This record gives sequence, structure tokens and C-alpha cells, in this order.
Amino acid sequence: MTIRATVEPSEASAGDHAARFADLSVDHIDFYVTDLPAAIERISTGYGLDVLIPATHGTAGGTHESALLGRNRIRLRLTQALSDEHAAWTYVQRHGEGVGNIALRVPDARAAYEELVTRGAAPVTPPEELDGCVIATVSGFGDVVHTLVERASDVPHDRIPGLPNPRLVTDSADMGLLNIDHFAVCLPIGDLDKVTRFYTDVFDMQVIFEEKIEVGPMGMDSTVVQSPSGDVTFTLIEPIAGAEAGQIESFLTDHGGAGVQHVAFASDDIIHAVGAMGERGVAFLRTPATYYDMLTNRLTPLRHSIDDLCGLNILVDEDHDGQLFQIFTRSTHPRGTFFFEVIERIRARSFGSNNIRALYEAIELQRQTAGEPQ
Repeated sequence: MTIRATVEPSEASAGDHAARFADLSVDHIDFYVTDLPAAIERISTGYGLDVLIPATHGTAGGTHESALLGRNRIRLRLTQALSDEHAAWTYVQRHGEGVGNIALRVPDARAAYEELVTRGAAPVTPPEELDGCVIATVSGFGDVVHTLVERASDVPHDRIPGLPNPRLVTDSADMGLLNIDHFAVCLPIGDLDKVTRFYTDVFDMQVIFEEKIEVGPMGMDSTVVQSPSGDVTFTLIEPIAGAEAGQIESFLTDHGGAGVQHVAFASDDIIHAVGAMGERGVAFLRTPATYYDMLTNRLTPLRHSIDDLCGLNILVDEDHDGQLFQIFTRSTHPRGTFFFEVIERIRARSFGSNNIRALYEAIELQRQTAGEPQ
């Protein structure tokens, strides 16, 4: 594995213009599904997200049904299309279930929309007022878009435009998931630099990390971009040209192009989170025992014992600022193209450079042994 550079946010370039989007944050995620009741049950039970709005028709014509799940700063809108008039229909036909919209909170949606389009984002839907909010949508990567959300001062922060007022419907067991740490995005060969420039030049994001990983004849190249606020982070990944086909190529083929490979949930106690999630049926990728045999040669965990980490297959790494603990769920997606991550940070700002090889190898093993008894 080769790490090319780590760029601190204060040193990274945000383009030739003054940063206009310093306050970007993740508002909510739109996840498009094929079976809404099953998705609500699976995610609320396994990940401890409360059901804030049960399945409800989004329009009088019945083009779709949506539900809202949430916990702390996480808001996940699940949508099942009922006709081809809704974006979820086309998305699922092309890609299967997955993230179709990463909505971003902004203080002025109209001004943000005009500025983003001027800078090169493709317009999707112009600004409109809805449920006390102003919303507008612009392009992102692949078929994933960004809806800009501006709320009036008297509108609750978890009111999602187009849905009823949220209320606690199902109080799920708390797994300790706090917010979205980052999104991992797979891109076709040749798109990494272009998409990186899109987010730095159009959205004022900063390059905070770059690395190249090679495992045998396979490999991937990645760049991490982050908003000045630190609240929106994309890990952008493309296969290495000329390398043997691996998991990134498999994602791109099975998903049908660029898309979100995983969403990382932040936790303040990963041992509790992973243990509780495992008890409720969430399966995680396994880590070779040799990883923990060699771990003490690299570091001493600041929190959690090695026995506890090993027992739950949790990875640990450190940078100049601190340590991070992370683990990845086993994909249950019919196409094997989406999974979640749980991550706990103790001041660390990086993304587990020494663990990414372990992740890469674990996913390769899962991919190669798909269908075998576990």
C-alpha cells in the first residue's frame, strides 16, 4: 500500500474562489428500496434507528411510499416507488437498492443553487418552497444527486420536506450511532480526478487524504474530500488502470456505474454498538486472527482491549491526532453492492490506512466465496 499524501484541511485548496459553502452538513439520505416494510424492519431493528414516520404515500397520486428513520443526527428516508413517475423507480431498475440522494443543509438554498449551477453543477430541480423549507436539487456523481435544504427558523431540524411532521412511532434499542462519518463512492477508471475537482471547485470541499492500495494484482486509488465544516466527507475510489479486476470493478459492473458503496455511521462506543447490532442480526466482515497477533507491534489501543476488539472483529488504527476503530457489515444487498461501516474516533482524522488493506482483502474473500456456507 502506498500513501501519497495527507493534506490538512487548512492547507487544502478549495478552488480559485472564496469558499461559499463552509457550512455544508448532511441533512438526510434518500435510500431507494424494493420492499419498504422489510427495509424498515431490517434497519430499525439492526441499526437502532427509530421509526419517526411510518410508511406513507408521498403524493396523492401514489407514485411512492416513504418512511423516515433516525437517531441523533442520522436521518434516513426510505422510499419505494409505486410507479415510474418517481426517481426511485429508475434508480432501482438501474442499480438495485441504494443511496440515490445525499441531501445537504444550507442556509440559503436559492443562492446555493444558483452558485452551484454557475460553477458547473447540472440543475435537476429549481428552488421551490415546501413544508416551510426551500429545496433545490443539483447533480452529484453517477445517478446520485444532492438536494439542498433550507429550513425556516421555526421548522424542526428533522422535518423532511414532502413528509409529515416526524413523531416517534417505534422506539428502537439504542446502538449508539451518532451521525454520518463519511460516504464511500466507487467511480469508473478515469473519473477520480474529475469528480474530485467537481467537489473541490463546485462545493468548496478540500482534499484531506489520498492513497493508493495494491493487494497482489488488484488495487484501487482513492481521494477523500471534505467540506470546510467537516460535516460532509466523501471517500472517492476508482480501480487502478491495468490491474486485475477486483471488488471495485465488481461494484461498478453489478451496480451499473458509479455509486455509494458504503455509509459509515459514527459511534462513541464501538464495542457496545457492534455487540448490540450483532445480537439483532447484523453480520460483520471477519478479520483474520493474525491481524490481532501483529497489532501490538503497531500500537496500543487507547480504548477497548485487544480481546474485545478481536472478539468482535473490530479494526484499529492511529494517526498523528489519535486512534480510530472501525468495522464493516457483510453486504446483504442482492447485488452485493452496498454495506455499512461503524467507526469510533478518538481524535483521529484519517480513515484507517493500515486497515483498508484488511478491508480490501476481507471483501475480496467474501466476493470470491459468495454462496459458500459461512
